Amino acid sequence: MAEENYTTANSILQTTIQGIMFNETGNQHLNLSEVHSAKTQLKLYDIFVPILGCLIIVTNLIVVLSSGLIIKKGVSPKTTYLFLGNVAMADLVTGAAVLLGQFYPKSYRDHLSCAIQLGMIVSSTVASLYSVGLIAVDRFLYIVHGMNYSRWMYSKRARLLILFTWVVGIILGFLPATGLWTGSTDRGRICWFTHLAPPGLILLITIIGLLPILLVLVLYGIILYHAIIKVLQLRRMGRNRTNPTASRDEDFRIFRGGDSASNNDAAKKTSKNKPSKIKAVKVVMFTCGSIVLTWIPYFVACTIYVFSCDFVAGECKTLRVAIASPLAILGFLNSLFNPVIYAWWHTGFRTVMKKVLRKGRSSNSNQSCNTPSTKSSQRSGSTKSKSSGNSSDVDMHPI
Repeated sequence: MAEENYTTANSILQTTIQGIMFNETGNQHLNLSEVHSAKTQLKLYDIFVPILGCLIIVTNLIVVLSSGLIIKKGVSPKTTYLFLGNVAMADLVTGAAVLLGQFYPKSYRDHLSCAIQLGMIVSSTVASLYSVGLIAVDRFLYIVHGMNYSRWMYSKRARLLILFTWVVGIILGFLPATGLWTGSTDRGRICWFTHLAPPGLILLITIIGLLPILLVLVLYGIILYHAIIKVLQLRRMGRNRTNPTASRDEDFRIFRGGDSASNNDAAKKTSKNKPSKIKAVKVVMFTCGSIVLTWIPYFVACTIYVFSCDFVAGECKTLRVAIASPLAILGFLNSLFNPVIYAWWHTGFRTVMKKVLRKGRSSNSNQSCNTPSTKSSQRSGSTKSKSSGNSSDVDMHPI
């Protein structure tokens, strides 16, 4: 029975690949090397996507829960952690949708189930890209227009912007599921984005997906310019200062948070932590490079597919497979990079989480070894420490 299922699945795969690789002009000439290449690429998808999907879910779930704890503690600026949590939530949905498409029973697949699964991926991807763009806007306002930051960016506005990202993503992602603007998946047998979405919708999603990427590049370029100027100013002040330890904020911070105590400690170690243009460039390169290297190839391939597929028949043979497998895997990698770049690389995020974990461990150990009389005194002491801790957390900035 298992051999029959394997043979049937293998024959379906071979038939599907042959149908895709046939010459679009009606000439049924089949290049066996192209079929072998397509089969290898699809096999890579089956191997890597389950592992990648699980990693995406685990890492982003941690960030979602951590962002919720940070917001609950009242750490400011709250808007930054709302955007971080939204990016993680969008990537979490992407990971779940990828696994759903991979393990959904083939016998139950149809056009609607394919449209729903790909709609989840498209909507969460659009929401993730626009959330990354919102983080760029948030950091641009914080660094370049710090005096007006709290007036322009506040919690209610951040929530409305987050809602906007999901509305745009859901509308674009689930248009094929409504039947208003859809292609053909051969009753769900070929559940690929290039088959589900017609060329016009592919081009529209590509343009809308590229907008936040361009916004990120422009804003981080401006941030880098201001960062380099700030570094040069700090170096000039350091050379003219007779007492180098008098600096209060010698450790240059673009995207990182830190309380007043950590800043003073950094100022005492100016010899090791001098402002660096290289550090600023690295931060911008990692932030912009991750989104450019993962999604730009996919969007470029989709654009080529829309404009040249109907006219250059040979392009479509391998381009469809490339969009469906290796380029899709590359795009999904962005959902794995985001929690590292935007959360765990974020010093303010890490600092708050360490404090939360430290308090949890200390409270558990004290409860196990203290007497009831000391517990009451400890509660009063912990209340004081919480009030003082909150005041220091409010001074913590993520940039």
